[in-house]
Amino acid sequence: MPLADFEPVTLELTPLLIKAIPQEIPIDTGYYKGGISFNIEILEEANWDDGSPITGYDYLFTIKAINLTLTNAGKYREFAQHIKKVIVDPSNPKKFNVIFSEDYLLALESAVNIEVYPKYFYDSINALKNYELSDFEEKNEDKISKDSTLITFAKAFNNNEFSRNKINGCGPYKFISWTADQNIIIEKKKNYWAANSTKSSLMQGPDKMIFHIIPDELSAINQLKAGTIDVINEISADGFKMLIQDPVYSEKFNFYHPTLIKQYVININNLDPRLNDKNVRRAIAHLLDIDNVIKNLENGMAIRSVGPIHPIKKTFNKELKPIPYDPEMSKKLLLNAGWTDTNGNGIIDKKINGKIIEMELEILISGQELGKKLSLMLQESAAKVGIKITISEKEFKQIRAENLKTRMYQLVPAIISQDIIKWDDLYSKWHSDSDTPEGSNETSYKNQAVDDLIDHILITKSDEERLSLYKQIQTLIYADQPVIFLYAPEEKIIVHKRWSSFSSAKRPGYFANTFKLVGTESLIKK
Repeated sequence: MPLADFEPVTLELTPLLIKAIPQEIPIDTGYYKGGISFNIEILEEANWDDGSPITGYDYLFTIKAINLTLTNAGKYREFAQHIKKVIVDPSNPKKFNVIFSEDYLLALESAVNIEVYPKYFYDSINALKNYELSDFEEKNEDKISKDSTLITFAKAFNNNEFSRNKINGCGPYKFISWTADQNIIIEKKKNYWAANSTKSSLMQGPDKMIFHIIPDELSAINQLKAGTIDVINEISADGFKMLIQDPVYSEKFNFYHPTLIKQYVININNLDPRLNDKNVRRAIAHLLDIDNVIKNLENGMAIRSVGPIHPIKKTFNKELKPIPYDPEMSKKLLLNAGWTDTNGNGIIDKKINGKIIEMELEILISGQELGKKLSLMLQESAAKVGIKITISEKEFKQIRAENLKTRMYQLVPAIISQDIIKWDDLYSKWHSDSDTPEGSNETSYKNQAVDDLIDHILITKSDEERLSLYKQIQTLIYADQPVIFLYAPEEKIIVHKRWSSFSSAKRPGYFANTFKLVGTESLIKK
């Protein structure tokens, strides 16, 4: 559980394990001059499953474990690496100071919104105790990779034993079992430190919860109808519509479709000689009828997207209009970019670096139904303007390792998942510095003006100026079309009315730990 998290109803950052959201403190002197810090105090009553107190030493251990490149903590490391020092108050371990060597846009979220792990459970032999946080900086990676103590710790930390069989924390439920491809079972904790909390993340609802893994949607729907399960999510638009239009089940269930903070896109390799012209990328974007996709595949439950910022966020640039389906405009853009059918074989071509190449593209999909349908639609539309598209399928893990990381691809449908945070960190996805094999700029998008604006956002304190910078960045990316932005989907969730429930844009869209049997307690609904 993190020190603080975003409340699902208000979407505001709210303290969970700490007394209050800390204030940013500028550092004016000393080694970290120019940086910032946060003074944090953990709640006196907050404790781990064994009854021991949650302290700053647990936090320090967590940040060390995340920044140790040998651990599988990459998704957190991107943020935690900005933390340079954690000083625990020796007279009161509940108090500690988190130091950033330089100002950072997401410093507060990095400091308080990272899951904290119990040191006693995950490092019982104190393997990390004699290491400073600075020891795990990137410059020491060669030394770290040969350190037997760290290798042994990381191997144990990464082991499935800690993610499948032994799970320990401070939340409202305890882990009971995980049966592969069947279910996960958790139970309400006894003597839970926050048993009376009204904060969503800390609340205790049902005594026992079984999360069934049902890959077949029809089977899941039938179990929902029969009453053997109470909740279903990630249901298709057709399945959702079928049940909500049935008078029997519309009376029996609550139906929710909150917007999820993610977007569907088609990644474009901006380095590919066929695709390095923004006019060609825009031409391909004009070949997808996304409004029709939303209407027919999502039953209208989605929002068109136009850039890197999610449409429901305050930083979204509303002046940018979705790219319309327009094959004729696509033809014009391709012609203006020098692509014509010189040999009459139905495929447009162009001389590049002294060699005639045809507009033949490959789209890689991972077997998801939406990816297949979008690819077939694009293949059909593209053929009409002289573009030949081949559809290939393989596991997404392979696509990521063999194609996205190596930039050996042309088109790949993907998902951009985002956080609820007020200010998005665009550096990792859209800055040219992140165009590395391990970086998140997997399209190799480069625009110096965008880089400069992103850099400026990181040091800007004015909310008004930040908002302006975000909108400028979106305008530039919109013009460059480094990816095809499709839409932001809505989750489809069905919950039996015997339970009080609500939905939220926060993942996963529903919160089973807050469920109460109707008539026992009331719950504020969104």
